[in-house]
Amino acid sequence: MRIPLYKSIFVRTMAAVSISFLAVLSGCFFFLYFNVMDSLKERTDLEKLQSFTQLEYNIDAFSREVELLTERLINETVLTDMVYVGRQEERTVIQMKADYFRGLGSIFVQYGYVDSICFYNSDGMTLVMDKRRNMIQNSEEEMGRFFRERLSDMEKPLGGVKWYGGYTNKDFFELNAKEKEVSCLSVCRPVYWNTRKAWLVVNINQEHFMDIYNAPEREKVQPEVTYILDEKGMIISHPDEKSIGEIKGEEYLRCIAEGACTFEEDGRQVLCYPLQLEGWVMVNEMPLSAILKDVENIRYIFVVTVTVAIVLAVLFPVLWVRRLAQPIMETVDALKSMEDGTLGIVLDAEEESKDEIGLLRKQFNRMSTRIEDLVEENARMEENKREAEMKMLKYQLNPHFLYNTLNTVKWMAAIKGEEDIVDCLSALGNILQPMYRDTSPFWTLGEEKQYITSYGKVMDYRYGERTTLYVEVPQKLCGAVIPKFILQPVTENAFMYGMPEDGTAMEIRIVGRREEKSLLLTVSDNGQGMGEEEIKKLREDIKVGRETSHIGLSNVNSRLHLLYGEEYGLMLNGQKGKGITVTIRLPLKSI
Repeated sequence: MRIPLYKSIFVRTMAAVSISFLAVLSGCFFFLYFNVMDSLKERTDLEKLQSFTQLEYNIDAFSREVELLTERLINETVLTDMVYVGRQEERTVIQMKADYFRGLGSIFVQYGYVDSICFYNSDGMTLVMDKRRNMIQNSEEEMGRFFRERLSDMEKPLGGVKWYGGYTNKDFFELNAKEKEVSCLSVCRPVYWNTRKAWLVVNINQEHFMDIYNAPEREKVQPEVTYILDEKGMIISHPDEKSIGEIKGEEYLRCIAEGACTFEEDGRQVLCYPLQLEGWVMVNEMPLSAILKDVENIRYIFVVTVTVAIVLAVLFPVLWVRRLAQPIMETVDALKSMEDGTLGIVLDAEEESKDEIGLLRKQFNRMSTRIEDLVEENARMEENKREAEMKMLKYQLNPHFLYNTLNTVKWMAAIKGEEDIVDCLSALGNILQPMYRDTSPFWTLGEEKQYITSYGKVMDYRYGERTTLYVEVPQKLCGAVIPKFILQPVTENAFMYGMPEDGTAMEIRIVGRREEKSLLLTVSDNGQGMGEEEIKKLREDIKVGRETSHIGLSNVNSRLHLLYGEEYGLMLNGQKGKGITVTIRLPLKSI
């Protein structure tokens, strides 16, 4: 019989060595690879954070410049006069508007990043000025989306300068067909004059603002993008104007409370940096492939290394393990020959070595040289065993022979009219008969009752008129299955140790009753009993299975534990001069 390939020690050893080698190699590579990846990510984050610190400084400087511009404008007389323009004569109003537009005209020359300037007063008048035209709006419909969302409630308090994003010039005034929609950041500042107020809005060209933190020429080279979110997670500045207005998740805003943070999303590494300006967040997204391009060479090296390792992991173990396994295979073949009946096989001594395999071959040779002697010795032992069994049979006392002999004596006594002897021998025969009639270790409580009644009758003849045995078992419990002879050792102890010292008659009472799912058999006597210390010691001896002078009690308790578990067994109670009560607890089972 050939060993299947998958069970061969040669194949399994080769597979174990190869897999172990590859597992160690792969584990080392992945450990190195992921550590390099983490280092590159950390280095990229560090470089970005250093860059963002400078960019934040630039943004803060630009915001201060814009806020100074708004402060300069509200200090201009031509602008503050427009707060009360509604109370002037029409000719004066026209002149004031002209002075306003003329005074603000130089702003677009000095500040090229200003796309438009809007002025809203509490009388519902709006003055709009950009690089191409001047506009006067007197109705709310003409004022645009920014006014409706941010300034329509004129009584709403506005403290200091506020920056808003996500708007275009179309949200402030209507565009003609040839005009281009331009994204912008809006800087809003309240203008107060005594009890009246107005709003000044300076719109910053979004492209100019983006150049501060995101150089366009750099974006064309590197596959990364940097943009800005407002405090609600909306994109307000982005190289791709289509992305402006898009809402990002809470993960992007976590840095506002925790500081700069980084995470991975959709194959990109995202760095979020909180800005001081209006609680905005600067976000940089870079593909992981761009960050990890330096480790691509490691991948190629790994592929080549694994390929070479697979070749070595197969060839080397095959040659080496084959050399180690060859002596074992020869030993296996020799064992197969011995199994087929060939004895006395001895392997070549020159193949033996001092390692474990050499020791195995040496032990095999010793076993092979001794096996014939063992076979012959075993044959002699079997012959001696058969002779001993024949001798034992000659002297064996057969219980069936004894039972038949008792019957012969009983009939002889009956012929002579010895009724007491006949009755005693009948009871003794009833005791011996179950020993050979049925080899089963169990019978019914009814059969146990008959057996113990016969036993009690024999004991009555032994002790004369001094003992009386009562067996009280309800008929409905007679079908319960119990171990054979479970009552006899307990009853025998009652006869032997319960006899009153004053010579009075002794009563032994056996009672069977049901308690839930248990069968309780109580054996009690009115004999001399035991003291508290004697009872305690006897309980301990029975519990640990120690042999005592009280025959069979430990054995009965151990049988019940083995058959049914620790919750079943014997319980002893009694007092000095008032007898002993033994309770046997068994599970209630029927045939």
